[in-house]
Amino acid sequence: MFGKLEALGSRILSRFVPQIDAAACGWKHWDSCWQCKGKPCSVDGCTAKLYCG
Repeated sequence: MFGKLEALGSRILSRFVPQIDAAACGWKHWDSCWQCKGKPCSVDGCTAKLYCG
């Protein structure tokens, strides 16, 4: 019974919440960023953390 409820909940949730695309994760690199005062930077696509240098 629990398995049926879990499957039903997953189907309902999938209608309202889009699945995360793993391909969206990755690094983006720029030669110059204003956040890093013109230095090169990278952004982690999964966590959105900015790394300068």
